[in-house]
Amino acid sequence: MNKFLLLAIAVFVSSNGAAQTYDGKFLEANYDESKVPEYELPHVLSSFDGKIIKTVEDWENFRRPEIVEFFAQNMYGEVPIPLNPIKKSFKLISEDHTIFDGLCTRKDVQITFENKSGKVTMPLVLFVPTNSKEKVPVILLANGSDIKRKALKLNNSQSYGITENGIPLHQLMSRGIGVATVDYQAFGIDNGNKDGKVSGGISNLYFKEGQDFTKENEWGMIAIWAYALRAGMDYLETDNDVEESEVATLGCSIGGKVALWAAVTDTRFGMTLLATAGHGGDAIWRREYGETLQNMCEYLPTWICRNANKYAKNVHALPVDQHSLLATMAPRPFYISNAQHDLWADQKGQWIGTYNSAPAYQLYDKDVAFTSENQPEINQPIIKSTIGYHVRSGGHGLELFDWEQYMKFIEYHFLNIEPRSVEEVYN
Repeated sequence: MNKFLLLAIAVFVSSNGAAQTYDGKFLEANYDESKVPEYELPHVLSSFDGKIIKTVEDWENFRRPEIVEFFAQNMYGEVPIPLNPIKKSFKLISEDHTIFDGLCTRKDVQITFENKSGKVTMPLVLFVPTNSKEKVPVILLANGSDIKRKALKLNNSQSYGITENGIPLHQLMSRGIGVATVDYQAFGIDNGNKDGKVSGGISNLYFKEGQDFTKENEWGMIAIWAYALRAGMDYLETDNDVEESEVATLGCSIGGKVALWAAVTDTRFGMTLLATAGHGGDAIWRREYGETLQNMCEYLPTWICRNANKYAKNVHALPVDQHSLLATMAPRPFYISNAQHDLWADQKGQWIGTYNSAPAYQLYDKDVAFTSENQPEINQPIIKSTIGYHVRSGGHGLELFDWEQYMKFIEYHFLNIEPRSVEEVYN
C-alpha cells in the first residue's frame, strides 16, 4: 500500500458554487479595490464605552466577554436554554486497528442528545495513531457529509469545491496527530427559509412550549453546527487516546465559520484552523468586497441570527468586525489559510482581519511573527507564530498544501518539535 495513500472525504463548504468563480459577478459583488469604501476598524483593545484595555485581567473579565456576547446576540445567535434538561450519551459502535497495516485505529462513535422534546443522534469518526505511547493532539473537522459506519461519504448535494485529495490520513498518523470528524448536519439541515427562521434538528430540543422556530437572537445554522463540534469535544475529552487540551477545530468555507465560532465559544478547544473561511469567519465586513452581510442576510439568512439584519445595510455601524472575533481566541493559537483567487471570500480582507487581531495576543506576550501590515507573499506560510497564516495560489477550498501547514503548526505548538517537511516525516 502506498504510504502516501490519502483518505477521501467531502469537506462541506458554502452552498453556492457560483460564488467562488474567479471571474464574473455573483449577487453584484464588488471585486474592484478602488470601490472599497473608506472605513475605520474598531480597535480590539478599546471597549464599547471607550475604555482602553491594558491588562489580561481586563481583557478576560470585560473586553473579551463583551465582544463574544455581541456576536452571540447580533450575528451568530446564542444557544437557547432548553425547557427540559438534555441528556448526552456516547456509544462506541466499532473499533478497527487494521488501517494502514496497523498504523491507524478508527473509532466510530454515536453521540446522542435527548430530552422530553425528542432525540438527535450524530456520528463521529476518530482516527488515532495505533501505537502512540502518549495521548495525541486531534484535529476536529467540521464536516457536513453523511458519515457511514465503514466509509466517509464522498458526495454531498450541498457541497462543491471538494478537496481533491481529502484528508492526508497516513501523513497525520505518521506525524502523531489524530483527526476526527462529525456530521454536523445531523444537528440541523439548512432549510433555506428566506425569513431566517430555523427549526428542526437539535433546535427542536431547545424550543419552549408553543415555540416553532428560533427567536431573533437565537442560534442560526453556523452556531448550531458549532454546537455539534462542541458535542464532538464532549466525547473527545473522554477518549483515552486523545490529549483533550490539544484539540483543534478545522473547517473550510462555511465550515471555517463554524470552526471559529465553536472555538471562540468553547475554550476547551486549544486551537482553530481556518481554510478560506471568508465573511462571517476571518474576513472583515467593512471592505464590502466579495460577499457582504447584506448578501448573507438576504440569500443565506438561516446561517446567522435574525438580529444581524439590523446591520445588513450598514456594517460600519457594527462596534466590532471579524478581527475582533479572531482576537477572542487569545491566547490560544490559530491559523488562517487564504487562496489567491478567492475573490468572494476576500483574501485581502482575511489578512486584514488576521493582522488586526494581534494586539490581544500582545497582552499575553505571545509571539506573533508578522510585524508589518503588508500581506505575506503567495505560498510563504508563517508557522512559528501564535497566529499562523498563509495565502496560497489557487482558489477556494482546502488543499494538501493547507493541511501540511496545519500539521506543522500543530507540531510547533502541541508536539513542541521543529515543524517537519514531508520528506523528514518519512525519512
